Amino acid sequence: MAKRIFRIEFGSMGGELVIGKVDEQFVENWIGKSSDELVEYLHNWDFRDTSQPSDEFNPLPKENFNAWNELDDIEHVNNCYSDAGIFVNEVKEDNLYSRDNEEKIEAYCLYGREAYFDENNKSELEENIKNNNQEIESYVPVMSFMSTEKGDLGCYFVETDGEDFDPKKLTYSVLETNLSEIIDKVWYNKKVLDINFDNSGSTGKGDYARVGYMNIKWYDKNKSEDDLKDAWDGYDSQ
Repeated sequence: MAKRIFRIEFGSMGGELVIGKVDEQFVENWIGKSSDELVEYLHNWDFRDTSQPSDEFNPLPKENFNAWNELDDIEHVNNCYSDAGIFVNEVKEDNLYSRDNEEKIEAYCLYGREAYFDENNKSELEENIKNNNQEIESYVPVMSFMSTEKGDLGCYFVETDGEDFDPKKLTYSVLETNLSEIIDKVWYNKKVLDINFDNSGSTGKGDYARVGYMNIKWYDKNKSEDDLKDAWDGYDSQ
């Protein structure tokens, strides 16, 4: 049978999200303040009045800071929101991005990966840690930034040997953060798919930022295929 190509998209809303370690002084300066203020500062930090004493102007996130999207030593994801819908199109090789027969489907979420952080200041955090018998050494100062976009935010392609696309073979994982829940990885027939940005184009809809302290021991890092046995067992039993 002739091969068939299917394009999968996870809606048209999402964007670029980073989480990275920053200096504690930066967190203490911005914690509890509005996201709008922090975003404005991060976009205009190089206009600070550095002639003033250091305690009279806002500190940078860290030494040698250039831009928010470089603060990504913990997470850097560019994808759609997890609740933006899932759409499939059968396409031809000469028109991979057509929407002639778009169909909305449901798919199985394989797992959620948590990357949350505490948004209390240092003294409140220490009190909570003391009350819960935790270790302050497990917490690091962090910032998360989300640039929200609307449009074509990447897609995935599946090729079959003539068979119909089977929604039951499509699975995905989600990254859960303080700012959003965003698509992380996608599989078809238990094979991970690469995201394709060749036709991407979007319009900015807003930027958001927060700071706090992350318990690194609780942070769910990217799972290897060897770590997914329990997740696949759950998928197989549905």
